[in-house]
Amino acid sequence: MIELALYDFHKQNYEDNGYCLYVVKNGLDDILYIGISDVDVWGRWFGWGGHMMWDGNVIYGESAVGTKIENNLPDSLSWKIQLWTLNDCVDFLGKAIPPHNARTVKSIEPLMIRRLSPALNATYNYNPRKDTTPKSEKEMTLEKRADQAYDEIFNKKK
Repeated sequence: MIELALYDFHKQNYEDNGYCLYVVKNGLDDILYIGISDVDVWGRWFGWGGHMMWDGNVIYGESAVGTKIENNLPDSLSWKIQLWTLNDCVDFLGKAIPPHNARTVKSIEPLMIRRLSPALNATYNYNPRKDTTPKSEKEMTLEKRADQAYDEIFNKKK
């Protein structure tokens, strides 16, 4: 397992050793999201249909974790991403892996999510952590707009 800043991950400043699972942490080192790729983790993030579009200076999120990163730029560029191999996951989980488990990345992901309880994963997550990321100006503005729209729709005076 390696850990690097999201910026370095995007720049591919690491040697790919068959990583198949990733853990994203916010600036407080709290776990936000866990995901997998059975082909290429970097491609899962920045390829077609990935978590983020990042072309030159334009960065925007295409998923819950991608949007969280976008809304917290530029600070989020220093957030951490851990890249895990299947063997890293198996070693970490140890006896928590049921004997009948196939030990593939698809069968290990739910176990990792249950063990680490990331804030933004809904599937397989019985006890998600609270998102501790301080709200950015962008997030506060978006929440204010959503509240105003709600009031206009549902709290109209007749």
